[in-house]
Amino acid sequence: MAVADATALPLADGSVPAAVCVLASTDVPDYPAVLREIARVLAPGGRFVHLGVHPCFVGAFADRRDASRTVIDSRYTDRSHTFASWNTTGVRARLGAWHVPLSDLLNGAAAAGLRIERTAEAGPDGVPDLFGFLGVKA
Repeated sequence: MAVADATALPLADGSVPAAVCVLASTDVPDYPAVLREIARVLAPGGRFVHLGVHPCFVGAFADRRDASRTVIDSRYTDRSHTFASWNTTGVRARLGAWHVPLSDLLNGAAAAGLRIERTAEAGPDGVPDLFGFLGVKA
C-alpha cells in the first residue's frame, strides 16, 4: 500500500491488471487526469471499475427532498468545487464536492484509452443515485 497523488501513482506503466475508484470522483479537482493516470498504470486488457454518485441526479444542482422526483437546475454544468447541497447535514454540505458531468466522465475515460464495456445505474424510488462503468484498456 502507498499513499500517493491519484494523478501521479508510484507505479510503472502497464503494471497492474485492475483498478477501482469508489465514490471518490467528486473528491478530486480533475477526475479526467485521474482516469489518464489509471489508464497509464493498467496493463493492456486491464480493467477499471468506476462507481460514484450519479453525475445527472446527485450534486448541488439536484434537489432530492421529494423522494418521488429529483429537480435539476442550471448548475448541472458547473464543475467548480461547492458546498451547496439540498441536504444541509450531508457529507457534501460539510466537505464539498467537484461536479463531473456525465459527458466529462465518459469522455475522460475514452480519452484516457479506456473502452467502456458496461454501465450501470442504481438507486431508490426510480431515480438513480449511483452510476458505474467498467472500462478496459485497449
